[in-house]
Amino acid sequence: MSVPYLQIGLILSLATILSAFAKQARLPSILAYIVTGILVGMSGYFEASNFRPILDFLAQLGITFLLFLVGLELRFSDIKYIGRAALLTGLGQIIFTGLAGFILSRVLGFGGIEAVYIAAALTFSSTIIVVKLLTEKRDLDSLYGKITVGFLLVQDFIAILALIFIASLGKDVNFVKFSITFIEGVVLVGLIIFLNRNLLQSLFDRLAKSTELLFLGSISWALLFASATAALGFSIEIGAFLAGIGLANLREEHQIATRIRPLRDLFIVIFFIVLGLETGLSNLNGIIGSTIVLSLFVLVGKTIIVMIIMGVLGFRARTSFLASVTVAQISEFSLVLVALGSRLEHINSQIVSLITAVGLVTIGVSSFSIMNSSRLYRFLAKPLRIFQRKNLTEEAIDVGQDLQDHVVLIGAGRLGWEVAMELYKKGENLLVVDFDPSTTRALSEKGIEVIFGDVSDPEIAESACLGKSKLVVSTMFDSEDTKELFEILKDLHKKPPLVVTSPTESAALEYYKMGAAYVIIPRVLGSHHISHLLTSGKLQDLLEGDLRKNHIEELKTRLGERQI
Repeated sequence: MSVPYLQIGLILSLATILSAFAKQARLPSILAYIVTGILVGMSGYFEASNFRPILDFLAQLGITFLLFLVGLELRFSDIKYIGRAALLTGLGQIIFTGLAGFILSRVLGFGGIEAVYIAAALTFSSTIIVVKLLTEKRDLDSLYGKITVGFLLVQDFIAILALIFIASLGKDVNFVKFSITFIEGVVLVGLIIFLNRNLLQSLFDRLAKSTELLFLGSISWALLFASATAALGFSIEIGAFLAGIGLANLREEHQIATRIRPLRDLFIVIFFIVLGLETGLSNLNGIIGSTIVLSLFVLVGKTIIVMIIMGVLGFRARTSFLASVTVAQISEFSLVLVALGSRLEHINSQIVSLITAVGLVTIGVSSFSIMNSSRLYRFLAKPLRIFQRKNLTEEAIDVGQDLQDHVVLIGAGRLGWEVAMELYKKGENLLVVDFDPSTTRALSEKGIEVIFGDVSDPEIAESACLGKSKLVVSTMFDSEDTKELFEILKDLHKKPPLVVTSPTESAALEYYKMGAAYVIIPRVLGSHHISHLLTSGKLQDLLEGDLRKNHIEELKTRLGERQI
């Protein structure tokens, strides 16, 4: 009995170490988990006959809790809030990538069913990875960031439907069985909706009096309902997904999700490790060529498809490129999809190994591409112009202004907004550059000159007349963006003083060496402000409550300013 404990402990320890290295390299942890499985398989130490079934069961729990949470957090109403551009881009990308992926798979010699699975797996991109990287870049609120999140949401809905469809087929694929299963599924969904509205809310209201009972009740519901649906001829995956839908919109929904998520995270790690185990270097011998071709299709082909679609919709080449780079990897749903297909015996283990290998390549390369997308665009700017229409629907850049002796503020987020308001109140000739449409709209309505876009775009930099400005202030935190700004100013005939922002003291010293006039470190400035507050005459106001009252009024005023 001690052997499985030791083996699982060693496997998770290796996964932890590799994940730490991945974090240092700014790579997604999923790569570390798959590589862990490959290394474990190569070692040969973990081949005990009684151990692999345990790992497979734990991996199955990972998929079960993953789909349970997907059902719990699914919002079909979110489709209403996806913009037209994101919806058309998402649907167009799925259709054209799917068709191209199917044709390419057939050309490579794969059978019809295998080609369908490969095409579907290549179509979807990882929302988790992309959102995480865009958050690190602070680009989530940019135009391309919002479009990207929108079409990834479309992909997620289609991916969920694909998983349900495949799981409902079972091992014997025939139209009659699928039709019967579909009708039974509709009845089952109706039952779930009935239980959600008439029984589950009152039951979980009682369980919610104890967080322990709520946790146990949620797991019990997920496992029992999944088992019941499996007994009716459906898969465990469909049962888990429907169990999640059954608890969706309950008052306790967020509390349930918070409790279940750590379980999902643990077991899904084991699922990816098992995928790595199945991949094995020996399984890759006959598919290296296919892996290279399909990886290139995902990295280059999907990018071109999205650029063409967004170009037709009237977006500028830069916006199209930054959004298209984000789809150049396959999704965790892709890996779940082929694992499910293998378990249902629709495809063999070699296809699973192929898609896993494509995932390793594309997730690694695309993570680097996303983090350096602005630099890549500058390098490829000229040839990428072919994807840009003459008549743009994206907000045009006004390059006709003859700006001079002005202050250029780059970034109007929380810090930048306050700087903009103070400069505007003092009557400075101010120009703000920002890529958040709502922020630029709010500033424009106040009468402040605004350019919508990213200053690393040559067109934007030229329009801002940086060489004629008296001061450039950047509130960007990203070090790569800041260094790019230094490079842009270096090429100017007249170089204005540059104020930049840094999260750390070490980076600030580096910026000073590069020629910064001043470096803003918000954490340091905040600590100075608090120290001054507690040691000055304001301390009495704090103790008497006047400081609190004045601060609340100030916050309400500032919030009102941003919502104009």
